[in-house]
Amino acid sequence: MSMATHPGRIPTLAGIALLGAAAACNGDGKDGEALKPCAAVSVAGEDQSVVLNTTVNLSATGSSLEGSCREDVEILYTWRFGAVPVDSSVDESSLTYNNTADAVSTVFLPDAVGDYVLSVEACVETVCGAPDPVVVQVYSGDADPIADAGLDVTAEIDERVTLDGSASYDPERGTLDYSWGLVTVPDCSALGGDESGGDGIFEPDTVDPYLVPDCEGIYLVALVVSDGVQWSKPDYSTIHVASGDVQPVADAGESGEIAACDGDRIFLSGYGSYDPDGVPLEYLWSLVSVPTESAVTDGAFSDVTTAAPSFVFDVEGEYVFQLQVSDGTWWSAPDVVTFLVHGANSNNPPVAIITGNLTIARSVQCSNVWTCDMCGEEGFDLDGSSSYDQNDDELSYFWAEPTGELAWDGIPEAAFISLSTMAIQAEYGVTHSQSWDVSLTVADCDLSSTNQVQVTFSCEGTQ
Repeated sequence: MSMATHPGRIPTLAGIALLGAAAACNGDGKDGEALKPCAAVSVAGEDQSVVLNTTVNLSATGSSLEGSCREDVEILYTWRFGAVPVDSSVDESSLTYNNTADAVSTVFLPDAVGDYVLSVEACVETVCGAPDPVVVQVYSGDADPIADAGLDVTAEIDERVTLDGSASYDPERGTLDYSWGLVTVPDCSALGGDESGGDGIFEPDTVDPYLVPDCEGIYLVALVVSDGVQWSKPDYSTIHVASGDVQPVADAGESGEIAACDGDRIFLSGYGSYDPDGVPLEYLWSLVSVPTESAVTDGAFSDVTTAAPSFVFDVEGEYVFQLQVSDGTWWSAPDVVTFLVHGANSNNPPVAIITGNLTIARSVQCSNVWTCDMCGEEGFDLDGSSSYDQNDDELSYFWAEPTGELAWDGIPEAAFISLSTMAIQAEYGVTHSQSWDVSLTVADCDLSSTNQVQVTFSCEGTQ
């Protein structure tokens, strides 16, 4: 250590001892200890591994303070994405808890398989701790891929017909393999005939193969797709090859799923059916298959001859329906639609999310150090409309504040709520704060979840 000295003067041993003693004495009056500034230590939590499309919960509650800190010091947090999978589009705006990346706890929904690297930075005033990383590994689940064989088409003999499976998809965004096959052909056709049913379809392992029909009639093609782990259920497309009066085309609508909260009815729609000649249609619905435990029959339809009947199911499981339409001369090929009815054990709880202004700070004039105005009542507007249900069930809302000190504007059973505080007496040079915990509970038909935020009103007297 170098030591500045007065020119021409050599320090004595006693002087050196005094300098050392001064250096060892710090501001807290303790010898040999340096006063550490107040600082935050960032802790992002443990690494995680989740299935795709599962909400990831992040928490920095393990962060802490070190050094000499005032009792009222507040830790501020900032979450950031450091890396996401190539196919992902998530960013800081995807951190949905209170619609902010600055909460101590936050969530996001991964949209692609791979590793997501995030970090949290904890700060005290202008001093920030080193960012702490957390890795979320997202892997593919076991959901089946979905095949879509495209729309039914009308064609002529020896006309090239291109099929379209581009609407097929994998819920975990896996790469698909395609397999097309001919299910039925007219008796006059020489197409088909091999064990797989694919003879007559050119390039059957592509997304858009083609065939050339060789006589009049109905050609039914099927498509299945694979994500490399499992195959989808087949989807069908019909090719009508005719001259003169063309057969009508049945469209039984889109397949779907019935969640636990959706009631006991399946609503069917054959409005996509049509006749190429513009003739009004007659409709005929029937059951193809029901779950093993089911006792329903065609009598569970509200009307089998209407375009859009309803159907009352009795147990959970898969129900397959068939629609045929007639133009008065020809009946169409059947079109099939499938609905999967989920039981109560498949229901997932909703997620409660609160946004809005959580902190209000006011200052008022003081005529002197003894006499100050009051900070008047203030309002907090809270919004629970970002809450969602993982099964897309309709939600109910309920807000609560246990102390009863806040005034409610409106009813607590709404997505939006306004709260008003009491007035606070200001004190010169002092900031008085009052905080309240406000909770939101959201529920579907069976399950609920609750989220809580703290609203704070601060009042300071100034001159």
